[in-house]
Amino acid sequence: MLRNAGFSLLELLTVLILLGVIAGVSAPAIGRMLEGLDFRQQVGSVMANLRRIRLDAVVAGRPIEVRVEDNRFLLIRGNKEEEPMDPQLDMDSELSLDTETIIFSAESTVTPANLTLIQGNRSRIISMDPLSALPVIQ
Repeated sequence: MLRNAGFSLLELLTVLILLGVIAGVSAPAIGRMLEGLDFRQQVGSVMANLRRIRLDAVVAGRPIEVRVEDNRFLLIRGNKEEEPMDPQLDMDSELSLDTETIIFSAESTVTPANLTLIQGNRSRIISMDPLSALPVIQ
């Protein structure tokens, strides 16, 4: 008696149902992971902008004052003109500063300050190290 090679309809349906269950269980975890990656990218963007401002102050040989307004950095150089710098945050993110301003000196120091980035239930505090003028995640 010859038997047909291949899978039966019942076997194929069983495999498809199992794949559907696995996809349904893993989808929420993948969504949370992607949200976490997006938030980490925003934290990295804020830190990169702060490092750039520090470098600009050292290279220019003059202090740069930084304020946070509407999720943007406002840079005030020696001429007192405000120059916006956008750290590319999502619309639902909020960036705040615990002091009125941060001042990066030409000698690579900075006034102590903490920036807080909040997105939904996630938050990170970025502290400015006064001696190295580098941002540090708390």
